[in-house]
Amino acid sequence: MVALAALALATGARVARTQTPPQRCAARKLAAAGAEAACLLGLDARAARGSVPSPTANQRCRDRAANAFAQAEARGGCAVVGDAAAVDAAVAGFADALAAALDVGAPNRCQATKLKAAGKATACRLALAARAAAAGTAPDPGAVAACNQKLAAAFAQAEARGGCATLGDAPGVESAVDAFVAPIVADEPTVVTCAAAGCPAPLPCDATAGPCWQPSPDTRWQYQLQATLTPAGTCAFPATAGIDVGIGATPFTGGGVVHPAVYDIDFLTDPACAPGGSIDTDATAAVAAIHAAGARAICYVDAGTDEPFRPDHPAYVAFDQGCGGCLFGKAVSGFREEHWLDIENDQGQRTFVLAQVAARLDRCRADGFDAVEFDNVDAYANDTGLAISAGAQLLFNTALANLAHARGLTAALKNDLGQVPVLLPYFDMAINEQCQQFDECAALDPFLAAGKAVFQVEYHVAPTGFCPAANAAGRNAIVKSVDLFDLPWTPCR
Repeated sequence: MVALAALALATGARVARTQTPPQRCAARKLAAAGAEAACLLGLDARAARGSVPSPTANQRCRDRAANAFAQAEARGGCAVVGDAAAVDAAVAGFADALAAALDVGAPNRCQATKLKAAGKATACRLALAARAAAAGTAPDPGAVAACNQKLAAAFAQAEARGGCATLGDAPGVESAVDAFVAPIVADEPTVVTCAAAGCPAPLPCDATAGPCWQPSPDTRWQYQLQATLTPAGTCAFPATAGIDVGIGATPFTGGGVVHPAVYDIDFLTDPACAPGGSIDTDATAAVAAIHAAGARAICYVDAGTDEPFRPDHPAYVAFDQGCGGCLFGKAVSGFREEHWLDIENDQGQRTFVLAQVAARLDRCRADGFDAVEFDNVDAYANDTGLAISAGAQLLFNTALANLAHARGLTAALKNDLGQVPVLLPYFDMAINEQCQQFDECAALDPFLAAGKAVFQVEYHVAPTGFCPAANAAGRNAIVKSVDLFDLPWTPCR
């Protein structure tokens, strides 16, 4: 069924992380730059001992770094992409400058020791920077001092043995390492801003084009992406496109039966309830029934993946074939026919996908929806097989919000917790799956602080395990099963 596959994408993309993707990428690149510096200066040390320089060995050092950068970018989420050549040039230039300063042009054991120590110190400093990037902190000053102390000790021991062509140059080399490391670290940011990515300005919701409905922070919700069926497998609510608009339940807090004030449903009718099993019938009847019940309707739109059951699927296939396979990434885990979409724009992929989403939004607006949920908008943080940068994700997500606002629809951010601070001005509410299970609900606090509603759903945590915390924080939380039928439905309040 349409809704079930949509759910598969929503739940399959959910990932718990202790690092943000830009942090992870920056850490790998910084470590690779340090390893390259140590490798090149190690070769210079061998040359200072009298070995014949090996261009092949030199190239191996540089190729390993280039491969590490490529692998980091292929995992997605980098703040900066395509910088391998620039970093390589900086590393090679730094190594050449130190070699020129320390190598006297004749075999000299002392100078070789100093060159090798300089390489180790550089790798030490960049390894510290990598660990700090991964943790989102600054390098430990004590650990930085320890790297420098090892450099000074190595130089002092070399000079104590005698035969050195230069003396007292440890402070100068330490300063050179400092001067090299600082810009390398600065050029591998762990946080991506809209200023750096070039996001469009937030577009206010156009009240002349649609309702521009803004839910109050305490709005109770229902999440139903599959049509309700009878025991015989037929549509239980044919008049309302399979959506149970009369659902009610006793909340976790007790008391009388309550009802949803907003329903999040697919903009297409589940084929089980569509005439002739069509995959291209709008859920207009459901929206009308929701409104008649005094509630609001959020339009579920999958923005970041291609679903083969959607009526516009052939357009995605045609684009992918036309660009030589530039659009589709890996299949979503467990659903081999559904693929992540490349939202970089080197061949117009992002422009194409946004145009397809815009057409779906036109249908949402025509159907009478009040808002839209954009799903799978955290590709940069998932294993997509695509080198999607954090900046590209920001460009995509901000454009989505603006597309919704241009149609008078308010926009809900689905997950993408790592970019909440940047995306907050663009989105009117948040929808989150399983933040309690993954211990990341605090990332939604900026929405609450801004007076914007947060809609939370948990599938594998009992109400006693998250409702008290959700209620105390002000999140609108419900308990559902992952199939997202109408039942079970237990609101926390």
